[in-house]
Amino acid sequence: MPTAEGVDGKTGEKFQVREPSGPALVLDSTDPAELALTASQAFFHASPVVVLASADDDDARSTAAATGAAVTAPVLLTDGGVSDVNIVAELGRLGAGSVVVIGDDETVAEAGAATGEAAVVGFDPGALSAAAEAAASTGRGGDKKRGEVKVEMPAADRLDDADVDGLRAEIPDVADPSLLQEVLVAVDPKLGQEAAIGTALAAGAVPVEVPGGSVAASPETVETIRTLKPLGVVGIGDSFGSAEALGWQVGVATSGATLPDGSLRLFPGRYVSTSYTVPAGVADPAADAAGAVDAASINGEVLGGTPLVTVTASLRSTAAGEDGDHVAEQPLETITPAVEAIREAGQLVLLDVAPGNQPLVAQLDDLEPLLSQPGVGLSVHPEFRIAGNGADSGAVPVAELQAVVDRLAEIATKRGLPQVMLEVHQSTSASVVDREALQVPPQVAVIFTAAGPGAGQATADGVWADVAGDIPAHTFLGWSAPSEVPADPTSIMPTDPLLGLVSAG
Repeated sequence: MPTAEGVDGKTGEKFQVREPSGPALVLDSTDPAELALTASQAFFHASPVVVLASADDDDARSTAAATGAAVTAPVLLTDGGVSDVNIVAELGRLGAGSVVVIGDDETVAEAGAATGEAAVVGFDPGALSAAAEAAASTGRGGDKKRGEVKVEMPAADRLDDADVDGLRAEIPDVADPSLLQEVLVAVDPKLGQEAAIGTALAAGAVPVEVPGGSVAASPETVETIRTLKPLGVVGIGDSFGSAEALGWQVGVATSGATLPDGSLRLFPGRYVSTSYTVPAGVADPAADAAGAVDAASINGEVLGGTPLVTVTASLRSTAAGEDGDHVAEQPLETITPAVEAIREAGQLVLLDVAPGNQPLVAQLDDLEPLLSQPGVGLSVHPEFRIAGNGADSGAVPVAELQAVVDRLAEIATKRGLPQVMLEVHQSTSASVVDREALQVPPQVAVIFTAAGPGAGQATADGVWADVAGDIPAHTFLGWSAPSEVPADPTSIMPTDPLLGLVSAG
């Protein structure tokens, strides 16, 4: 059963509400009772009152959620993936002396095994019958499938004020807690989540609906989060992914950083680079970048995509050099003007790094000031790896590429950056050993570009088939176009799978 990762809390009289231990927490159980239990554990240290309902009753769950929010009490569910013993144990942890059971007398009697020694208060408001009628008129009832139900946030108007006042008279008089008004609860409402959402609202967390679990999918959601500037966020439901992913999304929305087109994610979309790469050692990098920007814009129009420019950050060297890595790194002060000029033109930047004989991630320390800017990514060439003796090895282990992905994700999270692009050039899929094991977090968009057979030529069919086959989950494909692109480029460009990047070589 999932566990909540909350620590510390804000104290109110007789109970405490919890704050997340880090910037984000995700409660992702798909079982309503388990989800309700983990929400109680996440948001409350203690509470003298708990609301209880059956997980099998849609209306009771919704009413329980509204009741919990109204009387500042966590909501638990019976008849699900949590046993009565677990519920009694949670009542003990909370120190709950009273349990409000949603339903008629029969329901209250049946709940006895889950209430332990706590005093039981039955609550069967008139809202239940009204809700049933509303369900029939909005498609909740009848023969509608459960997946077609529109789930709404727990609302106080579901309950009659007189009923709530009567309930308060029967339960302990709880002083207002110091609520979690600086904690955001992100919800993508689905059936079964009502109790967990009600508990979050009872703790005072500020609710924001996030369609599909993607903050970037809705400009309104981004603006809401940007305005709230939450100190922490809790996602309820399995659509939010990991806590790290949710924390990154909220961090980006709060920071205000975007990609050149105003978005937070690179895909869906297509990007087009140019054969005009900003080279190393030019006298005026910014002026050189201007030419590359123009070339990228033209290619973007011809090949259909958002233009980007590659800037050479390091070159392979036949000599080992002072540090012995067979790489000639370009001084940051040399390439920074080029990067700034490209970004000011509204285009994406890829910093092209040579592998040398050291792990690829080793060069990211020096490049972090540039990679900390929105719209600046990385391009790597694993087949040009140099072995320790200076000879070509032609491949890197997937762990080496994973270290690059993880470092880019770390930078994106730390700096509140939108998604970062990582292009991996391959003339053969074997240049990344065990490539299929690569794990890609949402902060990074990894593109495997089928590159070859030679400079200025289109990728050969055999190379495309090899590199495009069995790419890791959550990655995209790139393809090298010839230097002379035909009037109708669709005649030579592969269409299956879809291209994420066209590298005009």
